[in-house]
Amino acid sequence: MGEKEDADFTTQFAGAMKGLTADQKTLYGRLEDGLKKAQADNTEAAWMASAGDFLKGARLAQNDRKGVLYQGAINGFQKALVFNPNSLSAKTNLGTSIVESSSILGNQPMKGITLLREVIAKDSNNIEANLQLGLFSVTSQQFNKAIERFQRILRIDSTHIDMYVYLGDTYLTMGEKQKAIESYENYKVRVKDTLITRNIDEYIKKLKQQQN
Repeated sequence: MGEKEDADFTTQFAGAMKGLTADQKTLYGRLEDGLKKAQADNTEAAWMASAGDFLKGARLAQNDRKGVLYQGAINGFQKALVFNPNSLSAKTNLGTSIVESSSILGNQPMKGITLLREVIAKDSNNIEANLQLGLFSVTSQQFNKAIERFQRILRIDSTHIDMYVYLGDTYLTMGEKQKAIESYENYKVRVKDTLITRNIDEYIKKLKQQQN
């Protein structure tokens, strides 16, 4: 991204900061500070930090500002890759940002998917890249591929117990109710939060009642 694009995004972001609530002002102020630091320092680390904050903000946003936050993430990760084209972290996050924002910004999701596949080619055990490819497989209704990705993550690191929820949801979408129940039960016995346990338990009971 050149100087003109930098200026364009700075103007766009300034427009998004108008009419914010008090809570939003705190978040956007932090994003603005990180962006200014990245522009001043112009280092890989500064751009990664700024872009990471924009990505988190975009995921939390529930309004029409979501697009500009994703754009901030995309721009930042692209800047980081200029400094280190081999950074799997920057490439993974850039691919993720492009895929997640495709319906909002009109990006081609395959651009992001291609980046994620490049990461997997270099590091087949990359958790985030496998997860994002799995989630994209769900949205594109390639359910068997999604299940393979989620199961692979559990083989790589069994502490990622949220994968059991993703598996359960995917199986349920496929109409595989028994496999869904088994996945939710696998999650239930591993999760530490008693409130979540009770909620999952109630959900499992409802699914079992529907089977009868």
